[in-house]
Amino acid sequence: MEEKLKKIKELLGKSIDDSAKKDLYIGQALGLLDSMLVDLKTRTGSETEDLPIPDMVWKHVEKPNSQTMMDAVQRHKQIHNELSRDSVTQQNTQFEQLK
Repeated sequence: MEEKLKKIKELLGKSIDDSAKKDLYIGQALGLLDSMLVDLKTRTGSETEDLPIPDMVWKHVEKPNSQTMMDAVQRHKQIHNELSRDSVTQQNTQFEQLK
C-alpha cells in the first residue's frame, strides 16, 4: 500500500510539471486510488458506500455539475466542426474537368 501511495504522489507531481499530460497522470493516480479502495473493501469485507471526498480535495477541483457536462459536449461539437471543416472532402481537392 505504501508503494502505491508513493506512486500516486509521483504521478501527481508529474501532473504539475507536465501540463500537457496532466489528465493522463491524474487518471493514473485515480486508477491506483480505485484499486486501493477495492483492495480495502475485499480485505475488510465491507460493501459500504464510497468514501466521501474530503473538503481539502474539493478546494483544488471543481465540483461536477450539469454545466461541466454541457461544456464538455460543447467542446466536442466545436472540435468535430473544426475537423469537418478541415477534412479533405471540404477542401477543393476534386479533379478539375479536363477541357
